[in-house]
Amino acid sequence: MRLLCSILLLYLSGLLNVFAQKKTDNLPITSPLKAPWFFAGDFGELRPNHFHSGLDFRTQGKIGLPVYAVKDGYVSRIGISPTGYGNVLYLNHPDGTTTVYGHLRRFHPKIQDYVREKQYTRESFAMNLTPSSGDFYFNKGDIIAWSGNSGSSGGPHLHFEIRDTKSERALNPLFAKLGITDNSTPNIIALYAYPLNEATNIGKDRIKKRFETIRVPGGYRLKNNAPIEVFGKIGFGIQAEDYFNGTGLKCGIFSAALFCDKKEVFGFKMSDFLFNDSRYANAQADYEEHIKSNRWIERLFRLPGNYLDIYSPSINNGILNLEDGKGHEFEIIVSDAFKNKASLKFKTISKKSLNPLINRSFTKEFFFDRENDFKNDKIRIEIPKGALYENLKFIWKSAPGPGGSYCALHQINSIAVPVHIPYSLSLKVDRIPENLENKALIVSVDSKNSKKRGIGGEYSRGWVTVKTTVMGNFSVAVDQTPPTITPLSIKDKKNLTDPAKVQFRINDDLSGIKSYRGEFDGKWVLFEFDEKEALLTYTFDPERISYKKSHLLKLVVTDNRDNSSEYKAIIYK
Repeated sequence: MRLLCSILLLYLSGLLNVFAQKKTDNLPITSPLKAPWFFAGDFGELRPNHFHSGLDFRTQGKIGLPVYAVKDGYVSRIGISPTGYGNVLYLNHPDGTTTVYGHLRRFHPKIQDYVREKQYTRESFAMNLTPSSGDFYFNKGDIIAWSGNSGSSGGPHLHFEIRDTKSERALNPLFAKLGITDNSTPNIIALYAYPLNEATNIGKDRIKKRFETIRVPGGYRLKNNAPIEVFGKIGFGIQAEDYFNGTGLKCGIFSAALFCDKKEVFGFKMSDFLFNDSRYANAQADYEEHIKSNRWIERLFRLPGNYLDIYSPSINNGILNLEDGKGHEFEIIVSDAFKNKASLKFKTISKKSLNPLINRSFTKEFFFDRENDFKNDKIRIEIPKGALYENLKFIWKSAPGPGGSYCALHQINSIAVPVHIPYSLSLKVDRIPENLENKALIVSVDSKNSKKRGIGGEYSRGWVTVKTTVMGNFSVAVDQTPPTITPLSIKDKKNLTDPAKVQFRINDDLSGIKSYRGEFDGKWVLFEFDEKEALLTYTFDPERISYKKSHLLKLVVTDNRDNSSEYKAIIYK
């Protein structure tokens, strides 16, 4: 029955890939920006906790470039956020697709006016608006917005997506005829070999190994061209990158396939994926390698708790049992969306190591396909089914807490273990004063016990509990320190150094900023928050405040433990 379900899933996956490609192959589409195009990100690239779901168009380090509707459609959603996509527009189109335009500076004036009115009505900067289909309609080529650097953008650019409206599948925009050409082949940097049980060896060792490559006529080979000695269950991974013509910018790969003795055993294609499945990037990637070395490695085998549907029919999910005493020939073919290919060929020989098995101590085994828990008088952990991608040798250790903490330091495996959905973590606190109970929170602690980062949580009956998707080192601290407010455009609490706007930098050292409120003469005004810069900005609006008079400015900033700071100034504008 399980085999039948797997075959059916692979069949449906193939149909979805064909559907996605047809959906974008012949779209009557224009570019969201004027050419020439340069890219800072490709569709399907591995990113922390997600796949990149679109194309990042570079804007030459500038903001304010016109952004165009790629085809006729109406605005179905408008987002304003200090993180994520920042200022973002979603346009629905008659062909059943939605296009997304993120990290914008500002919208078309009629949209901007609509958003501003909603912000003042609700007294909130952040917005998630869903106007009706008749409110904002644009024709292909109309200006809908201007590019920016809002949200979690790492620099000025336009993030552009195409999705299937009904299913929310992200579709590869490179299949939409944008006029993009590319004839450069992907670059294969290194091969990774993974022992998939304790009895497997690679060479004489029982740990994963990295093999660098060199380019040769016809493709790539390993620097040390000798066969890899292996024995047992093994998987492979590939470190590769792609370049668009003439950009010199590294992007992710579109597809890869693994062949053993000329027979395909595993492959994937980034034609499309369900948007809500994006976090499975942590299973497709070697998450540990990225945390430790900042390298992105694509697995060429499937972890048992990875339910993505981007894979071609495979043999044993790409897991190879190399105990036959024979040699085997392997080839990995890496492709981009323009069918440019690169090939890596290598050999293995089955040879068992005489070195003893590694005895790795652990506390308990957790299983990916069921609920797991661990409890004692110091800690409680409840991990739901679906949170792990593979079985985990769970490790818990306890040590004296760092300075200023209110419980022991608890090691829960390490930050290199990915978690797909939140699990519950509760820590027992030691003698916390009653007046500080509502200030307590769980913190993650770095390896040197010198830096704490607030995770959150709530105190109840001697325990602090939080839902989290990270592992590592944890303790409990209290946050009694209010946020800091640093004026950047007001001197001596009265003189404006910038006649056009008021700016502050706001920070909180532990629990993080929960809210802020700015007022002029007792009335709420719109301060825009750039979280990555910790920057609050109010741009003077003559329609909402009177000029040529003194005004009382008041700003209150509150953190997630309800500590507040207040700044007041009398300014003339």
